[in-house]
Amino acid sequence: MKKKLVWLILGLLLVILLAFLIRDCASEKTGVTDFLKWNFSQKSGLPQYSGTILAGVDAPVEIYFDDYGVPHILAQTERDLFYAQGYVHAMERIAQMDMTRRAIAGRLSEVAGPALVESDRFHRTIGFRRAAERSYAVLSGETRRVLEAYSAGVNDYIEQNRKNLPPEFILLNYAPEPWDPVDSLSIAKMMAWSLGGNMQTELYLAALAGEVGMEKAAELFPAYPEGGPSILGRAWTALDSGAALALIGLCEESVFPQGSPGIGSNNWVVSGRLTASGGALLASDMHLGLDLPSIWYMNYLSIPGLSVTGVMFPGIPGVIAGFNDHIAWAVTNLGPDVMDLYRIEFQAGNDSLYRYNDQWLQAEIIEEVIKVRGAADVPLRIRVTRFGPVVSDVIALPAGELPLSLRWTALEATREAEAMLGMTRATNFAEFRAALRNFEAPAQNFVYADVEGNIGYLGNGRFPIRSESHRAAGNGLLPVPGWTGEYEWTGWVPWEEIPGLYNPPSGLIVTANHKAVDDGYPYFLTYEWAHPSRALSILRELEGKDGLTLEQMMAAQASFYNSHAAQAVPLLAEILREAALGGREREALAILEEWGRNPVESADSAGAAIFHTLYACLAENLFAGQVSEALLGRMIGTSAAVLDRLIQAGQSAWYGDRVLLLAQSLHDAAAMLSETLGEDPARWRWGEIHLLTFKHPLGDSVSKTRYNRGPFPVGGSGSTPAAMGYARRLELPFRVGTGAPWRYVVDLADHTAYDILAIGNSGHIRSPHYADLLEMWLGMAYKPRLFRLAEIKKLGRLLVLEPRQ
Repeated sequence: MKKKLVWLILGLLLVILLAFLIRDCASEKTGVTDFLKWNFSQKSGLPQYSGTILAGVDAPVEIYFDDYGVPHILAQTERDLFYAQGYVHAMERIAQMDMTRRAIAGRLSEVAGPALVESDRFHRTIGFRRAAERSYAVLSGETRRVLEAYSAGVNDYIEQNRKNLPPEFILLNYAPEPWDPVDSLSIAKMMAWSLGGNMQTELYLAALAGEVGMEKAAELFPAYPEGGPSILGRAWTALDSGAALALIGLCEESVFPQGSPGIGSNNWVVSGRLTASGGALLASDMHLGLDLPSIWYMNYLSIPGLSVTGVMFPGIPGVIAGFNDHIAWAVTNLGPDVMDLYRIEFQAGNDSLYRYNDQWLQAEIIEEVIKVRGAADVPLRIRVTRFGPVVSDVIALPAGELPLSLRWTALEATREAEAMLGMTRATNFAEFRAALRNFEAPAQNFVYADVEGNIGYLGNGRFPIRSESHRAAGNGLLPVPGWTGEYEWTGWVPWEEIPGLYNPPSGLIVTANHKAVDDGYPYFLTYEWAHPSRALSILRELEGKDGLTLEQMMAAQASFYNSHAAQAVPLLAEILREAALGGREREALAILEEWGRNPVESADSAGAAIFHTLYACLAENLFAGQVSEALLGRMIGTSAAVLDRLIQAGQSAWYGDRVLLLAQSLHDAAAMLSETLGEDPARWRWGEIHLLTFKHPLGDSVSKTRYNRGPFPVGGSGSTPAAMGYARRLELPFRVGTGAPWRYVVDLADHTAYDILAIGNSGHIRSPHYADLLEMWLGMAYKPRLFRLAEIKKLGRLLVLEPRQ
């Protein structure tokens, strides 16, 4: 009887467990069978942090893991070093690596089904992998060997773990294919795409001008070429807004979305003569997507004669930002205009022939097949003109609308892989500069510091020179005719004339995506410089001071001071004081005005909540009723710099009375905040409507509770050094999507360094290092970054890769 009772209780418990699992998977929109299979394989593919593994190395490789899962790889040869790096990257991030390369190559549908066909079609049409293949063809033998060694390490991990893959592969019921060097190069191409954005600008501005006319649209241009609409009108034609927005949507839904709000970065260097230690200081925090797992992987690499530490994209060998025995370096996005759209006139009877200078040229035709899990294959026909792929072929164009072809520097053969290897080996500024000659896309602001106390800067990349006709037609702000050679690129900015600094008198170099050159610079780079708010806030912390320390560098990185608000709030308040405001609005204005005297965007700030919500309502009130609903959704995110310019002007084709406009916007903002946070403006809190959730690609579809982390109330915004960027919209809360996945500071007097990665170094949900850095990152805390071999060899966890023979 007792035995039967025990079995009955166990049976009931099993039913209850299954009920909870079914409820969980139902709420997360996945099938019961797949969910159960995933649920009971959570430890499959768990990373190994100690012990011995037989591997394809020529001599033993020691890998010491610190308390946060950062590998310190010690090898005897460069080949073994990069093999081991590939092996460790795969051990920690193979699911992320495989999904990334599939997305880039347009092969997600093979494993995830029909929902991703449109994304695959878009990525194949752009041709990221084709561009990577072109780049591989021009690399040196030495660089190819590094890529091959890295790929061999990844592939050895895959082969050894065919029956022990991470749970993502079990859930989706497939295994990763062998890794190859082009996979690594394609990730670099996609990052160049993510850090670009001018294609979207051209689409948006052409659609806007098509709806409201060029003169009115020009008020919203990031900067307007001298001569105004009459000059632009020479080549400009309307672009259907529906078609433009469809293409913009595909750009934004890419695996690395183009032009995400808050994408950017900060970095700066301080000369040794201004520091307490006498050594040069470097600080870096790159602002990218705050995803799970992180876009970065922390690692230390060492062979006799060379040690380097920093971060790299999982899937690529080396270090993209960090320091070695002699120098330190970091990057921010320069953001030049290196994309142009061309209107293409195809022959009526033959859509592979296009007109150019009174001739009919043959487009390259690429036939591909998109394999789709659970559905029929999808054929794909890609057309490529002399300018580049016909990107508009991925959507249905309205009758009479001419197709668009994209020219972009990163679609050409480039040598960033060689540049990255050269940077890691450089011992002085001359060698660093020589290495960067090969870094062409994406164009970046590189800052440099060395053990001698020197500092430097290079605005590095490949910058097109446009023809006179192109410059007169907007200089890259709008699509131009592709049936004539008048709008071609005529050359490149000479590398010897790219922006650069070395040991400036100020002893301080700051880059934060703001304007890199003054108006005297002889070449055009872009109209779309970031607002200087972050740069101004950093300079506020550091400029005019000496005896600077790493603690002050970290404090500057953690600053929530909004220099844009410091400039904007006084003007807004001056205008609003003329308005007839209700009691709630008067109280909100008083809070905003007081906060504007010291605009720190802490999570508990009422002023920050009012400021950001006011800008959302201001954009809506400016543009609603004047553009289509589809375009209005995009325009809510109009840059604060453009909104400020319209308000400062005092008159505009977009509004009548700016006092009434701002009063209505403040009323609407107060109503939104009251509905969400209560009626008392003094109790409104920025963090309660500004939320960060770290999302895993499978989190929303499989299990938010197991994969995702958050939401967390956070301070800051895209305008503060401690960036927490969000997409402005007319709905609360604002969702933070971008920030600094990795922050680091180093003192080259003795290589003392501190860093922090957003959330954790491992991509495996059962690893102790999946989210062990979360609280430190949220609290703006740092951990030591080990560099000295004596300290590294004291670490308690050692994994050894032993030769198989």
